[in-house]
Amino acid sequence: MYNKAQTFWGYLYMKNISKIVVSAVAVTGILGTVLGVHFGYAKKTDDFKNYTVETNGQPLKVGIISDLQLPNTTKKSTHQYKSFEKTLAAMKSRNMDALIIAGDFTDLSAKSAWNTFKEIYDNVMADAKKPIPLYIMGNHDYWLDTFSKAKEIPTPAKQQRRFTKYTGEYPYSHKTINGYHFIGWSSSNGSYDESYKKEKWIRQELDKAVKDDPTKPIFIITHLKPSDTVYGSDKWGNDDIQRILKDYSQVISISGHSHYSILDERSIWQGDFTAFTTQSLDYIELETGKFNGSIPKDAYGNTMAEQLPASLFMNIENDKITVERLNANTGDAIKEPWVIEAPFDKPKKYTNDRMSINQAPVLDENINVSISKITDINKKEQKIIAFKAGNDDNFVHSYKIQFKDKNKNTLKFTETDYDGNINHYDENGEKITDNKNHKYVNTKEIEELLYFSDFTLGLDNMSETVKLRLPSTMPKETEYIAITAIDSWDAESKAVLCKIKQRKKI
Repeated sequence: MYNKAQTFWGYLYMKNISKIVVSAVAVTGILGTVLGVHFGYAKKTDDFKNYTVETNGQPLKVGIISDLQLPNTTKKSTHQYKSFEKTLAAMKSRNMDALIIAGDFTDLSAKSAWNTFKEIYDNVMADAKKPIPLYIMGNHDYWLDTFSKAKEIPTPAKQQRRFTKYTGEYPYSHKTINGYHFIGWSSSNGSYDESYKKEKWIRQELDKAVKDDPTKPIFIITHLKPSDTVYGSDKWGNDDIQRILKDYSQVISISGHSHYSILDERSIWQGDFTAFTTQSLDYIELETGKFNGSIPKDAYGNTMAEQLPASLFMNIENDKITVERLNANTGDAIKEPWVIEAPFDKPKKYTNDRMSINQAPVLDENINVSISKITDINKKEQKIIAFKAGNDDNFVHSYKIQFKDKNKNTLKFTETDYDGNINHYDENGEKITDNKNHKYVNTKEIEELLYFSDFTLGLDNMSETVKLRLPSTMPKETEYIAITAIDSWDAESKAVLCKIKQRKKI
């Protein structure tokens, strides 16, 4: 996943035109030789390995993290450095037997970032039993910064060798631990749609595991999610992973990549097989379409995305698998665990049927609202609306507001960004970021705004008072505001219509 300005090479991969990259590499072969770039193929697949660990009658303990995204710097003060260091220390204290890292060790796969990973790991684990490594590569681990900065050209083989050099692992692996099969299935390059084509190999390894014991779960580790399974897989999933895993009902898919919050119960799913996802150690990113952004901000413009890095801790027993959801930095539980129960080849607990028993959120029908002026973190004046938070059997995921005139008719208004700038679109409906080169631009009129609640701060930290930034284009005719609470299953509360008082003071 990548929310910042794309690197040149990452951009090419994301647009699924890796053939252009290959052609460019071929053309610049002489340059590559001069610069020390080695072309060719790395050893990609590890030999099968079998481990036995003494658990003294306790469950097999497996730590699960993803998306460290360590930056290209030697500084120890970065948020990512501290987050990985604290997370690893918290997992060390739990005496983990194995450690899953589901890709994106680095932000842009420079040697400095990989050195940071090794430095943190070696320091934290210096005096401890080393967990069995279950590592795979993510899309970021194939990328590099622009050539002018990186002074090297990324090729899949070179980046795979780099991964092996710093982790001691190979992109594709199959290990058993106390009889449980763990298969590491890395992406083959830095793209999304075309990166999981190793079908013959993965089916071969899955068939071996089924033959060994058809009743035991088979753990498949990928960076991307199987499509249309867990939260975030609609946008950040991969069809090839889904197409293959659906033929193996005892599979338990473990993935990262999306950065979506594991507080959301959609982060675990059961259908043709079982899948769950972990969260980034770096920052939370959610679905698009909300006014306060996919990397959510509060009404003042402060990010809410780095406050709760999260990880998972899996306890494996013969009849059940308990997956704890943890504050990555402290190791404290942030919500009740998921419990995956035998028989593992008949997954039925965390299916989409959960929607049918879900209860919609509730807003106080006598809710009072206030609108006031604030100064945001950029010293810019903004308007915010404040009201009592809604209640839900789980948590309120988001809110919807509409502006109404004196006759309670819904008002339209021009779409803006969070800073109050009017959004413009070209003739193809694509958002324009630079108006200077576009003579013909469109604006968009909308009738509602959606906002993420503050759940990404942690459920215990959600405020009893909701504060939402209002758009700069809020209609002057507004006499009422309709507020609706929405939960993570998209169930909506009854809309509450609130009279706006003392409008002239705004």
